[in-house]
Amino acid sequence: MSALNSLVRVHTWGLNEKRHKLAELDAYADKLRNKLAALEREMETERGAADKSLEGTAAFPAFVAAALERRRRLRESLANIEQAVELAREEVNAAYRELKKYQLAYDNYLQREAEESARREREELDEIGVDLHRRAQDRPGGPDGRT
Repeated sequence: MSALNSLVRVHTWGLNEKRHKLAELDAYADKLRNKLAALEREMETERGAADKSLEGTAAFPAFVAAALERRRRLRESLANIEQAVELAREEVNAAYRELKKYQLAYDNYLQREAEESARREREELDEIGVDLHRRAQDRPGGPDGRT
């Protein structure tokens, strides 16, 4: 029954691929969160520097406008990635459930095969026992061999 075993392997591979994709998306989402945090820190640093000099005060509004646009784009990208992460999680869960079905079917198959093998072995041993008993009965002097 290598077909079930093959299905288990194929679905395991598919699940691993989906997990890998999810991990990559999670890592990218973390990267975007870090960029957002760094941008916020940079804005605070620039605000402090702008307060200390006249040139900084004049250039600060342009910096803020660019930083706000960058922040908007980062948040938009993060929202898109978080949606993709959620979809990838659902795909992983679905793939896991599908794999479990095949694993259970394969385990049941192995269990039935083991039970069938044990049954055949018992039948063979029973047949051997019956043959030995018949031979003992057929010997002169009866089953205990006395005359």
